[in-house]
Amino acid sequence: MHRLVYFSNVSLDLNLFAIEAMVEQAAEKNRPLQISGALHYNGLNFLHVLEGPHQTLTPLYLRIRKDPRHSGVVKLSHERISTRSYPDWGMRLFCGAPKCVAASGEKAPREGDLPAMIDAFFGFGQATASTEP
Repeated sequence: MHRLVYFSNVSLDLNLFAIEAMVEQAAEKNRPLQISGALHYNGLNFLHVLEGPHQTLTPLYLRIRKDPRHSGVVKLSHERISTRSYPDWGMRLFCGAPKCVAASGEKAPREGDLPAMIDAFFGFGQATASTEP
């Protein structure tokens, strides 16, 4: 099992509704591939955490890098892991903007250095799951 984390700049014409639709579609496609993860969004950038088998994760990342909905993709880590941080999620959206705070209040699972990386990305504490358009 591997975890891959990258940072990118969101395309200026991409709105929250489009991002939520993208995450829903990714969740459906990822489950049969045994890919899980979270897309963190702060209004300008993505911090994307992907977990799964190396043979599936690497080709997925190469396709994601070419996606025109973002630019400036920088891989932050690619490591072997023993357990997933997001075992039950094909993909989930987390937002740093107050309008993205979910009514459910569900929190992201944390492991290793991932919390520090995410907190630094948002510039404040724990991110909250988004379920509203």
